[in-house]
Amino acid sequence: MDIVSEINKAVEFVKNEDYKSAEEIYLKALESNPKNHIILSFLGYLYLTTKDYTNAEKYFEEAHNVSQENSVLSGLALSKFMLQKFEETVPLYISLIITDPKCDYYEKLTLALCTLVSTGKQVYLKTAYDYSLAAKNKYPMNKELLLNYSIACIYTGRFQEAEEYCINVLRMDSEFARAWNHMGIIQECLYQDEEKAQECYKKAIKYNDTPSYNYDLGISYSKTGKYNLATRYLKKSLAKMPNNDIILWGLTQNYFSERNFRDGYKYYLQHMKTETVQGLTNLWDGKKHLDSTLFVYSDMAYGDHLMFIRYVPYLKDKFKNVKVFAFPQLIDLFRNSFEGIEFVDYIPEYDYSVVLSKLPYYLKMDFNNIPNSEGYLKVDKLAGKNKKLKIGLCWEAGNSDIRSTIHRTININEFSELLNLDYDFYSFQVDSSSDDYKKYKITDLGSSFKNFTDTALALKDMDLLITVDTSVVNLAGALGINTYMLLPYYPDWRWFDNDDKTEWYDSVRIFKQTEKNSWHNEVLRIISELTKLSNRC
Repeated sequence: MDIVSEINKAVEFVKNEDYKSAEEIYLKALESNPKNHIILSFLGYLYLTTKDYTNAEKYFEEAHNVSQENSVLSGLALSKFMLQKFEETVPLYISLIITDPKCDYYEKLTLALCTLVSTGKQVYLKTAYDYSLAAKNKYPMNKELLLNYSIACIYTGRFQEAEEYCINVLRMDSEFARAWNHMGIIQECLYQDEEKAQECYKKAIKYNDTPSYNYDLGISYSKTGKYNLATRYLKKSLAKMPNNDIILWGLTQNYFSERNFRDGYKYYLQHMKTETVQGLTNLWDGKKHLDSTLFVYSDMAYGDHLMFIRYVPYLKDKFKNVKVFAFPQLIDLFRNSFEGIEFVDYIPEYDYSVVLSKLPYYLKMDFNNIPNSEGYLKVDKLAGKNKKLKIGLCWEAGNSDIRSTIHRTININEFSELLNLDYDFYSFQVDSSSDDYKKYKITDLGSSFKNFTDTALALKDMDLLITVDTSVVNLAGALGINTYMLLPYYPDWRWFDNDDKTEWYDSVRIFKQTEKNSWHNEVLRIISELTKLSNRC
């Protein structure tokens, strides 16, 4: 077989869009030349053309095992990019840029990095900003790269710069849908102006009706209590991307926000986020199986784990054994609080399995029937006596999703009037983005915490906890600790439309933000309540 003439013949088939004939030639050529990286690459590019990205990746991987030429690297990087394997994409494009700094390579690299950061991969934060800045400087008139730089800015706290560059991009192209969508994120996260954000999302949809833009508009409607409109756009998004976890979770939160337990769990039961959850077998049907072992798995964040662990005791009369996966930082606390339940940090043998946050559905305990609100976690240490009020503080949320984090974090300086009062203050902040708190008389406890048992023991020594919406509020509520929670203007679904008390925890009092972008009123209210509390002590 004349390989060169056969490849030339296949190239002509590709030009004429006869992809089947070209594929047959390449595959036949590989039979006698299985490690020929040129044939493998041509086949890879053929599959890229036909949008068969899985096969494209397969053959580029084989070619890459033989040769690291740029043409092979480029095809492999593009295949992985189109499959949204962004963590594998990044090092490939970085390698390409070192030898051949093309604009297209920068575009896909910076977009991949920004996407990773937006999904909580904080380890890529600095890399995303550095490469976005380099790309912007190298190609200052490229709207895609300027927009990626704007996105990197917002995730690194450079909000004004993010807005400035997004505006510049829209001046370059007023019909650039992705820029309008990003401007919506800026209006939503920087200014809490959901009405302007919705206008931006609508323009994005006008110029490019994609699932992600419909999703963002739906989420904004949900935050403002327009649940029917939110449902419309979220379902429109889901119709174009069936089984998408992010959209399913958006619909779940929308229904949960209006206390619609049934429809919320309809979508949440389809929400299978991690490989471990997807690998669970023999899912529990909600019935009794008295001779069997149930395995309860949680892949949620700490706060959710603390909130939903209250349902576990109701499984004991339904199974012979109940084994619950718990994070190492929580496992001792849970073992001390729940008798007859085995807590593990591995996947054990089991007969049936269930995800922790889905227990309310299978136990038929809706949001009007939330159990154990008086507290359900235990630590042995009792609070000591103190002449002054001992007040715990937590001012920053730990979640990396900018939508849910930015307004659940408060600059410590906003508490200055409170911190100048004659109380003893203790920091429960495990990590802080700045050292500003050190200028106040705050005893740092958080840096010494090794797990949540340490945190719980310290909480038991407090007269009061003042905190933003983060995991420590769930821990305090589960322990029955007197707590003031500062809740943002647009709160998370878990707090429904409450602005004073919550069904989840009797000991938690809500101080809900009354003015966007200001916590002054809430701090003054807390100072007033502390005066009353001091007089009673």
